[in-house]
Amino acid sequence: MNCFCLGNLDDLEFIKESFNILSEPNRIKILCILWKNEKLCVCEIEKVLNLKQNLVSHHLWIFKRIWLLKQERIWTSIYYSINPETYTKLKNLVWTIFNF
Repeated sequence: MNCFCLGNLDDLEFIKESFNILSEPNRIKILCILWKNEKLCVCEIEKVLNLKQNLVSHHLWIFKRIWLLKQERIWTSIYYSINPETYTKLKNLVWTIFNF
C-alpha cells in the first residue's frame, strides 16, 4: 500500500478533518451506536446517549462534512447510517499512518 503522506493532499486534508471530527467523545459514541444498529433516527440516538436533540443533530451534521454518514428519509424521520465507502477509506488511511 502506498503511503498517502507522500503527496496526496486530498487524503491529508481528509484525514486531518476526520481526526478533528472524531476528537469529540460524543461523536465516537454516535459512530459506535450506528455501527451496532445500522440505521437510527436522531430521536433514537438522543435517547441512547441522553443528549438533547439539537446537539445530536449538530454532531450528525458535522459527520456529513466528510461523508461518513448516509441519510435516508422514511416518512417524516431521517435515518442515519455509516457510509461504508467513506468508512473504508478512513480505516485504510488510519492503517497506513500507523503502519509505514
